[in-house]
Amino acid sequence: MKSRFTAIGIGLFTALILAASPAAAGEECECVGNGQKVKEGGVVCLQIGSSTRYLARCERNLNNTSWKKIADGCPTASMSPWSGHGQNPNS
Repeated sequence: MKSRFTAIGIGLFTALILAASPAAAGEECECVGNGQKVKEGGVVCLQIGSSTRYLARCERNLNNTSWKKIADGCPTASMSPWSGHGQNPNS
């Protein structure tokens, strides 16, 4: 009977220690890509080698951060020289 209470006590003590550890406290995590740190949930265009680029989000997987590919390629912005200004030199 005494060993049963000892085993229960050790189990409860271990559970309390694990619950109070910093790893279980929800630290802010970061991924590293393209030479920059990105917080968990951040989205960046990753450059892999000289030709491969894709959109990826920093996520946590089994208490480790990793990049999750969310789209092939990366979005680009383009603008004609006259858009947004409301002025057309031909009018």
